[in-house]
Amino acid sequence: MPGLGHRMKFDFSSLPLRNGGFSDQTMSILDLEPRAMLTTITEMALLETGSPAARAHWQKTQLRNLLAHAGQRSAFWQKRIGSANAELAALPLLTRRDVQQQVALEGCLLRENDGLATHPHATSGSTGTPVRFFVSEVNGRYNGARSLAQFFMEGRDLSLNRTRFKLVQMPDPERLTIEKSESWLGPLAGLIRSGGNKYIEYLRPNIQALIRELEKDDIGYLVCPPRIMEMIFSSCDPTLLRRAKLHMWLPLAESVAPELIKIFADLAIPVRASYSCEEVGAIGYQCAALPDHYHVATSNVIVEVVDRKYDIDGAMFGKVLVTHLHSYATPFIRYDLGDLACLREDCPCGHQGPTISHLQGRLTELLHHRDGRLSPFYIRGQDLAAHARFTEYRMRQTEFDKIVIELGGRSELAAEEIAALTEFLKTRAGPEFDIEVKACAEIDWGESSKRRGFRCEVA
Repeated sequence: MPGLGHRMKFDFSSLPLRNGGFSDQTMSILDLEPRAMLTTITEMALLETGSPAARAHWQKTQLRNLLAHAGQRSAFWQKRIGSANAELAALPLLTRRDVQQQVALEGCLLRENDGLATHPHATSGSTGTPVRFFVSEVNGRYNGARSLAQFFMEGRDLSLNRTRFKLVQMPDPERLTIEKSESWLGPLAGLIRSGGNKYIEYLRPNIQALIRELEKDDIGYLVCPPRIMEMIFSSCDPTLLRRAKLHMWLPLAESVAPELIKIFADLAIPVRASYSCEEVGAIGYQCAALPDHYHVATSNVIVEVVDRKYDIDGAMFGKVLVTHLHSYATPFIRYDLGDLACLREDCPCGHQGPTISHLQGRLTELLHHRDGRLSPFYIRGQDLAAHARFTEYRMRQTEFDKIVIELGGRSELAAEEIAALTEFLKTRAGPEFDIEVKACAEIDWGESSKRRGFRCEVA
């Protein structure tokens, strides 16, 4: 009989179980919260690593449900869809402006009698004006569970600490706020023993104070944006991270520069990035074997890559579109993220699921040349610090042949500093670019909570 040769063994003998998550009720094994989380994680792993045919069937059903909901509740979507049975590829692309229009006209598409709590949300504004939309409580629960599920799906060591940086507004911009707890497993904390959890909140941290804080406890898993890592390496030897027992770096919010990747390779410390956005949550998780590949979070999104006309260093890339299968409050269907990448049906590592490869990030993170070419522009803070002192920086491509760099914490710059920065940036960007160097007491980041080091404004 077919299928008799396929076996799976459930064995939790290696998990450090606690007594707290087990139920004291009759005919029940686990308490409600850990049972719900463990069930959700199992469902995600079953869907994302199981049969491609079963996954496709589930996604098709969920897409049909979402299209029916959007068409019934929204005149905006009814016009776009035409029929709830429309093929996904036949629907128009959804832009940020489209989302803003739908939300302004119709608001949230979930109603009070649907029984799902909703709240307004917004993007960071790193691409310009923040996109405002609505999310349901289900979205928040999914994102928390999917992030945790990756540790189980990769078999990561749960006994290690987790250290996470969080950018927040605070009266004293150089102050660090530290929050500790016994576990980072959320609803599973009572059932499974893990390492400790540490949140380090910052705005514009004193780097020496930050390094001292990192040395106080074993770091374990470090969750922080690349810019913070660059700040750390600007003031200490990278081997400090090994001494502080950094086990794995989980970068977020920004692209990781090749120089940082090399440093971590030399340290033999793995880097495992994720691909996500505020609008839809998890999109993909970096392959453990092939860093240029991201396994799509198929329990959350359908990914397409279209319009493959973008030339980056001689290779052709297309736009990344995502359809968020749980976006019932504000639908995101064929949403144009502004990112460029390639897409495969599976991963060369053996993963049998859609895989994003050679992700280039947003169009606004690439240099745009007059002849239509695009090129990466990775500049580290410590590279700039070799030529001038500053507290923060921002670079913008304001025209096809012009880059403006602002250095915060300075009222003026010496002629030698300006000359050195100009020569350095011309070397990285190309001789055709004019470089304007500005000193300022503070950089005006506007509504954006993401402080990107570079942004192209001619995209």
